[in-house]
Amino acid sequence: MTTIAPYHDKDEWLLARQSGFGGSDAATIAGVNPYKTPMELYLEKTTELAQEEPTWRMRWGNIAEEIAADLYSEITGRKLRRQPLQRHPEYDFLIANVDRQILAGSGGVTETACAEIKCPGINMYYKYKSHGLPSHIVLQLQHYLGCLKYSWGSFVIFNDDDGPPIHFDMEADQEIIDQLFGREIKFWNEHIVPRIPPDVIEVVPMDVPEIDGEMTIVDSEEWWNAARELQEATSLKKTAMELENIAKETVKDLMHRQEIHAAEVPDFAKFYYKMRGGNTSWKKTAEALAKEAGLDPNNFLVKGKEFKRFVSYFTK
Repeated sequence: MTTIAPYHDKDEWLLARQSGFGGSDAATIAGVNPYKTPMELYLEKTTELAQEEPTWRMRWGNIAEEIAADLYSEITGRKLRRQPLQRHPEYDFLIANVDRQILAGSGGVTETACAEIKCPGINMYYKYKSHGLPSHIVLQLQHYLGCLKYSWGSFVIFNDDDGPPIHFDMEADQEIIDQLFGREIKFWNEHIVPRIPPDVIEVVPMDVPEIDGEMTIVDSEEWWNAARELQEATSLKKTAMELENIAKETVKDLMHRQEIHAAEVPDFAKFYYKMRGGNTSWKKTAEALAKEAGLDPNNFLVKGKEFKRFVSYFTK
């Protein structure tokens, strides 16, 4: 992990941000940022930066961030500290410039994580509180978790009109991170490095799982215990599935090497392959047209290919 020292000069900090993609850039490249297009992002990264005069909202955000961090720490018992800008260990243009680091060993936290703090206006705040985090915010945190190799992070939302901040803890989703980084690496190598503007076309948005529904903060021992038990069970299930797949491959390899279609371990287990018919479906457009024309929709069935399925069961 490459660590960059804190910047005392804002111009230096802006140049560092221009040297790669940060969390706020991730959603743009993924096609889910409602506030910026890929072309605007390209121009940001490839043209000379102009010093932006901070608005009152931006100045208040910096002030409120300190208050939100203190209140979040007080509410959760988690200890926070500032973390300098860091880069992905393999792709140094993938940048993590998070607001705070959450220290392991505090507030029931067993693994180091990161916290990103937002201090939106009251309307946006209630939108987040009532409907959860939108895709562009989810991807911002997933980008950071991928760069820092953290297993989880927390999004802190604060508006002083509503009292203490609310927060959303989120696990790293490796599938989402891989897909996101694939897009970011491609955009960097195909557009930023060679200075080739992206086509001005609609980007196919990533499918991002959103945290939906009204959120109620449930910070009690009963909820913590239930959450930990589910986390442990999920981890055990994942490990068991991985072990099951390894064991299946071992049996299938034995059958392949010995050219066996079906095998039985006496009074214990049976293994065999069974042919399955492909799924049958209609081409939806053709089906609709057929019905409208008074034709038999069965003539428009699409038959999938047969496939071989490995079957195992145990007699003991």
